[in-house]
Amino acid sequence: MIKTGLFLDLTFHHDTPQGWYLVDDLGVEVLLPNKYCPAEAIEGDIINVFIYRDSEDRLTATTRVPKIEFNEFAGLEVVATTSVGAFMDWGMEKDLFVPFKEQHRRLEEGEHAVVYLYRDEVTDRLLASAKVSKWLEKSDIPLGFNAEVDLLCFEETEIGFRMIVNQKYQGMVFKNECFQPIEVGDELKGYVRAIRETGSIDLSLTPIGRKKVTGLAGVILQAIEAEGGFLPITDKSSPELIYSRFAMSKKAFKEAVGTLYKNREISIEPNGLRKSQ
Repeated sequence: MIKTGLFLDLTFHHDTPQGWYLVDDLGVEVLLPNKYCPAEAIEGDIINVFIYRDSEDRLTATTRVPKIEFNEFAGLEVVATTSVGAFMDWGMEKDLFVPFKEQHRRLEEGEHAVVYLYRDEVTDRLLASAKVSKWLEKSDIPLGFNAEVDLLCFEETEIGFRMIVNQKYQGMVFKNECFQPIEVGDELKGYVRAIRETGSIDLSLTPIGRKKVTGLAGVILQAIEAEGGFLPITDKSSPELIYSRFAMSKKAFKEAVGTLYKNREISIEPNGLRKSQ
């Protein structure tokens, strides 16, 4: 069955002035508009397409890749607001609607927010929800201590940053253990510290068990790790750049980098600092 929100392999069936009609194994048809049709397409060819409803609520196929897929979370930009909800840019021609009832607070035009893409089973329309927590699983979490996980930050609180863990669970990175700037929508790697009875996961941004580098050296090392292992800043960088990134003087930065280098935590390259393997 052809359902919205999914990528499907469908077969070119017949050509029309509006585009090609594609069919699934059951013979159900959906239109692929001309602008998405390959020029060399012939009857019987297979194509992978995304299914959604267009601005006239018609079931439609497209070769465009959305920024979010069915049953997934992603950070998107709010492009318009109304009295009944907000609209977000998800990479498609028709913006994604977030009903007001699915907003934990009123979304504002221009902001970025993390949402969940779901399907209204009555209308078959794709909608987004900013009430992230209600879509996350809180029991039977199959993650062990120090397991590496994918994180998506969806909220900042007084004590830390709430994270979506592996697109399924909820976790927290506490501010007193975070030495890098984090914003809503950021995607990071993390490690499981503990799973609470509430189903929330305590997280670390560095592997647990490794000797922790503290102080200013620890701040710099976490920044290098957050950039994928290489940070394009050196002791030749301007004092202004160093202070804006680390809130420390150039002298303190050079001393901390020297400590990391001496401990073989990093290597110093002409264009930046690289974490040792």
